[in-house]
Order: sequence, then structure tokens, then C-alpha cells
Amino acid sequence: MSNKPTHDILLAENYEAADGEEKAYFTNIGSAWQKDSGAISCEMRDGLAVSGRFVILPKKAKDEA
Repeated sequence: MSNKPTHDILLAENYEAADGEEKAYFTNIGSAWQKDSGAISCEMRDGLAVSGRFVILPKKAKDEA
């Protein structure tokens, strides 16, 4: 496993936009590492008390962010 995370862990929170469309806001709450076996090892930020829908996405390159 590399020291550099391969994925971000995001908390998805739904909201209604001014035009009435339902959208989602994503907050980065941790990191994940893809292992050679295909498993994903996750680490959340300290002190979080969260629940709901989580999304794990590959990290974006800095020029994409």
C-alpha cells in the first residue's frame, strides 16, 4: 500500500437549489487506499460524528481539482 491515498471519502448532503432542483454537496471527510487485493482501506478524520451517505471516489489530479 502506498503512503499516498488513492481515494477520497466524501459525505454527500442533499439540498434544494433556488430553482427547485435537488442537488448534493460533498464534504471530504477522509482518505482511502486501494490495496493490491482490490480491498480499500479507509481512514476518517479524527473527531467526526457523521451519518448518512458516503461516497468513495478516486483522487483527482491537482490540475483537475
